[in-house]
Amino acid sequence: MTTNKAISACVLVAFIFTSCTLLSKKELENSLVVRVSANEFILSLANNSKDEKLLEALNLADEMQGDSSENYITLFGKAFSELSPDANLSEIFSTVDLRSYINFNSSNEEVLAVLQNQLDEVINNMINILRIRIDRYGIRHQNVTRIGNSENILVELPAIENMDRVKRLIETRAKLEFWETYELSEIYSYFDQVNTGLLDDKKIEYAIEMKIDKIDEEFREFAEKNPLFVHLRPAVDANMQLMQGPLVGYVAIQDTSTINYIFNNKSVKEILPQDLRFYWAYKPLSEDEDMLQLLAIKVTTRDGNAPIDGRLITDVKMEYDQNDNITIHLSMNSEGAKIWQRLTRDNIGRSIAITLDNNVYSYTTVQPEIKDGQTSIAGDFTENEAQDLVNILRTGPLPITVSIVDENQKKQ
Repeated sequence: MTTNKAISACVLVAFIFTSCTLLSKKELENSLVVRVSANEFILSLANNSKDEKLLEALNLADEMQGDSSENYITLFGKAFSELSPDANLSEIFSTVDLRSYINFNSSNEEVLAVLQNQLDEVINNMINILRIRIDRYGIRHQNVTRIGNSENILVELPAIENMDRVKRLIETRAKLEFWETYELSEIYSYFDQVNTGLLDDKKIEYAIEMKIDKIDEEFREFAEKNPLFVHLRPAVDANMQLMQGPLVGYVAIQDTSTINYIFNNKSVKEILPQDLRFYWAYKPLSEDEDMLQLLAIKVTTRDGNAPIDGRLITDVKMEYDQNDNITIHLSMNSEGAKIWQRLTRDNIGRSIAITLDNNVYSYTTVQPEIKDGQTSIAGDFTENEAQDLVNILRTGPLPITVSIVDENQKKQ
């Protein structure tokens, strides 16, 4: 009798499990394939080496990846062997971080095995982060798994009304950083030299012609002498005086690629201060949805990293300020609080920019020195945007960039 009861119990458990499994598959009607940037990860393991053999092999592996079912590390190994048959990967990857695994005597096969193990750990970590983000969004029924030993992660979800919001949740890396900034008045004098340096650039000439076709003919003479200002509207006040702060100016969204090209131009970089970077605001101005702000960041560390990043943040929450605007409140650990006190003390009357994935979310003028490691991001957020940002920051950043490469959606 006891045996029969035990068998019945097993049958019942099996039935429930089977039913739940079938129900799960039926409910998971949306699927996304998320690809980890293995190229970026390999480059980071090599301390962003400029080694030509490495860069050529990565480019070839990228090309091979499109038509191959093999994973990226295997393709990279083949590409490196094809392009540099007598070269040793150990010369590139014998870094401080990998010295426990790789030395100068390590074979290429041993180095590739280490790279694969490192990537496997990162992908497993990313799967956990994505699961937590999706769960905190409020989706309890999900499946997040790696596809074989590839760089692809399968995310299966039930039908959702706002899938674009979930996609942003998945693709946002959440690299939070705090930067000192330049005043526009400190760098504006370089722009005349930038204009001169662009006069013979054929790509810029073409971009100007495209603009002139849409603008009054009288604008042509100005455009030909000021190619930068054809695409960038400087931040000036009603009296045509440069505005205080790090805001460089405003750019039409369709012109952002041209501005990126200009400031990444080798000859232009030689004109500008080496510690100057340009970052875009994270979203268009509410009063003009076609324009993005461009801001001037100042790099003050030897390694080129931000003085404060998300690793020093201990708590994140959504709050409302005295004007009932939504803000994101951040609390720092003791190390972060000490750096934050120094930054605010040294930058009174100037701005400190808070960026997420190299986009500026907030840049407020520092008034008093801040000693308690507290600050807020005021970014003209909607409630959904703020809730998602809190979710992402609490979960922590993805260690490497991801992108959605395939999707199959069924709207709710």
